[in-house]
Amino acid sequence: MINSYFKIAFRNLWRHRIFSLINILGLATGMTACFLIYLYVNFELSYDSFHSKADRIYRIVADIKMPSGMIDDDGPAWAVPPHIKSEFPEVADFVRISSWDNISVRKDDKRFVEKSINWADSAFFEVFDFRLLKGDPRTALKEPYSIVLSETAAEKYFGNEEPLGQTLLLADDELVVKVTGVMKDIPENSQIKASLIISMSTMTSQPDAGLDNNWNGYGAFAYLLLNPGTDAKALEQKLPAFLEKRNGAEMKQLQMYPTLILEPLRDVYLWSTREGQQKANIVNVYIFSVIAIFILLIAGFNFINLSTARSADRAREVGIRKAVVRKGGSSSGSLQANP
Repeated sequence: MINSYFKIAFRNLWRHRIFSLINILGLATGMTACFLIYLYVNFELSYDSFHSKADRIYRIVADIKMPSGMIDDDGPAWAVPPHIKSEFPEVADFVRISSWDNISVRKDDKRFVEKSINWADSAFFEVFDFRLLKGDPRTALKEPYSIVLSETAAEKYFGNEEPLGQTLLLADDELVVKVTGVMKDIPENSQIKASLIISMSTMTSQPDAGLDNNWNGYGAFAYLLLNPGTDAKALEQKLPAFLEKRNGAEMKQLQMYPTLILEPLRDVYLWSTREGQQKANIVNVYIFSVIAIFILLIAGFNFINLSTARSADRAREVGIRKAVVRKGGSSSGSLQANP
């Protein structure tokens, strides 16, 4: 009986092959398009969600009021993050990240120009869940002249050799750094991109740098890790008084009045209006989501309408089959097998 139903279904598909092809391909195409859009939307919404402490990580940005107008900066002054940590017990740690672009890197006779190298504070691997394959995450970026490489970068420069403890020459051999860690390549759904990371202490330890006390120089992204249970908005409201206390005289002298804003890490990629870092547009995500729903509805309605168009023909076939199998058979299986 089952074989008979399959034969009947196949004959029906073949007899109405053009109709069946249009009906099935239309629905399959619509579902495929929806699935591809779902993958895109899901990927965009997943940015930075792999960090276990993502709900406690905030990026600091600054709106700077000046006589010439307002300036939106991607980060605060260099001195702000370390002094916020020392001032407020609500803050567990901080990380500043700065880029160094188009820098030559040499290992023996291997020389490459890296599009971007990052500087980062020692808490980088404590705040973010970037996996360190070799080295100690607590100390890899602590000492000056330390560098951490991605897995791909380590293979590029050292091949099968052990990279830990070896040196690289940067900026036309002017800077010598020691490899203190190898990290797993950063996932694509991370707004922070890095393949070579130099310890920020390399920069801040320079005698003439004074970055940790530079209240008017800007040049780094900055992130705060808040302690569990901390109200980020309440902390943000304390920051104007903090700036006035630490740098009020200079702000008045330079007529630069920054307002510090805390952006949740997970909101930065989709919602932030700041320039200077990889980002998307939440409007596009909404638009594609609506398009996916619309395509699925159209494909479904098209499938139903085409099937309904054959209802008269199928009704006649049902009547004939019922008359044939009335003495002990059932036509339900073959009916269900029809498209």
